[in-house]
Amino acid sequence: MKTITETRPEQLNELLQAARETLATAQNYLSKDGKIYELHDWVTVAEYCRRFNIPNTQTVSNWIKRGVIPAEDTVVIEEYNNIRLIKAVPYQDKKVAHGN
Repeated sequence: MKTITETRPEQLNELLQAARETLATAQNYLSKDGKIYELHDWVTVAEYCRRFNIPNTQTVSNWIKRGVIPAEDTVVIEEYNNIRLIKAVPYQDKKVAHGN
């Protein structure tokens, strides 16, 4: 097995670049129970409100309770103080949208 000092500079640069790419990829996702959540696709309730111009977080919480946001589009991360992530796609409350 070669030591670092025996490795040629170009090989070392290749190894360092591969390590940087791996770290960059790892910073863009969260893994929970064997499922990978890409962080640009999953956001907190507060971030969801900012992205989709929802006036308050209670609206989104109510949508979750009523099923406007499907259960499979939410995840609770217990390891991070039970933070809830929502799939970052626009949902629409049909009850409000149709004026019922």
